[in-house]
Amino acid sequence: MLRAIIIDDEQIGVNALKILIEKHTEGVKIIATATEPAKGIAAIEDYKPEIVFLDISMPKMSGFELLEYVNYKDFKLVFTTAHREYAIKAIKNKAQDYLLKPIDIQELQNCIRKIMVESEKILGAQKSKSYNIIELAVKDGIIFIKPQDVIRIEASGSYAVFYLTNNIKHVASKNLKECEPMLDPTLFYRCHQSHIINLQKVVKMVSSDGLFAQMSDGSMPEIGRKNKELFLEKLKNI
Repeated sequence: MLRAIIIDDEQIGVNALKILIEKHTEGVKIIATATEPAKGIAAIEDYKPEIVFLDISMPKMSGFELLEYVNYKDFKLVFTTAHREYAIKAIKNKAQDYLLKPIDIQELQNCIRKIMVESEKILGAQKSKSYNIIELAVKDGIIFIKPQDVIRIEASGSYAVFYLTNNIKHVASKNLKECEPMLDPTLFYRCHQSHIINLQKVVKMVSSDGLFAQMSDGSMPEIGRKNKELFLEKLKNI
């Protein structure tokens, strides 16, 4: 299931697109909507969606301007607008698609279908990539770690602490963002800005003064509230 966000300054536009997606497409779930640019930016950063449906012509900030403030960019961008003249600029902004309002059902379905196909290709490539060994630069050299030995990884300033089985830990000279490409995305999940966990080492989810994942070593890394749904979905696929 691909998670999507709709950003449009008109609530009627948000509602219309949400209904079309829910009634006429499969494999996409709207997880957040926004009618104000600032809230749209926050939603992208918080939810890290796979798809963003973004209106171009908005009074406070155009869709193009909004993208300049977004740090998280690993999503398929679909511009929605009533103006044909923005098409070239949309392409230059690496938009996956460009839907003219009022949005045609067939064009929307074709757009979603294309995104689904590309997402499956990316997932297939990730699965075929070898993640047999994690090569880690530490203070006194380089160590080689088996992914199944990693319980969790925690941010520590500009470093990352790898917690392994048998109470072993290593401090890597990388931050969490730099560590992520080394990890199998089907097994490891960044559940919080400060934590990456091995989903196979999760014992249970704990809801007490927050949301936490109890790991096999007894540690309790926090799960961002907005990450709960994706966390549970990933656990089901392990």
